[in-house]
Amino acid sequence: MPPRPRSDARRNHDAVIAAALRLLSADPEATMREIADASGLTRTTVYRHFPAREELLRAIFGVVAREADAAALTATAGDPPLEQVAAAIARSSVALGRRFRFLAGHDALADDAAQTAGDEAMVRWLAIARERGEVRDDMPVAWQARVMRSIAVSAVETHLDGDATAAEAELLLAATVVAALAAPSAAG
Repeated sequence: MPPRPRSDARRNHDAVIAAALRLLSADPEATMREIADASGLTRTTVYRHFPAREELLRAIFGVVAREADAAALTATAGDPPLEQVAAAIARSSVALGRRFRFLAGHDALADDAAQTAGDEAMVRWLAIARERGEVRDDMPVAWQARVMRSIAVSAVETHLDGDATAAEAELLLAATVVAALAAPSAAG
């Protein structure tokens, strides 16, 4: 196991991430110098933590993954019905998409955790919903989780492209997830 970073190193790391989130949300072209200034650290310290802008963006994808995992856990807590989970996932997906819109075009920097964020909670919930007869049982739950993620990405892109308001994107996402996953007996 690698050694834990010193507390001041962790604080510096977190300060850079927080400054980057603030600045990049307002200006996706903000420079590393501007991020260093906003974090209150020297450029040398910032580059010690993030030798390249890409490394900083990878770390921000880690933030996205943690927030998406937390949102999925919240959405599935107590094993609610499909419509409730779909609506909660729609709200959190659109909100995350808006908050992290500056990452658009940098998908290649997302690691596996960022690309599959929320899947573990969804797979667990889908298996339970399937046992209740609420979710289709004619396809693997891992596939169903992937379908949910793909629909969420499409809804977020539709909103960010200006083709739907946030509320419209949420409704489209939730309705599409329910239509795709509801068991035939539960849907009709």
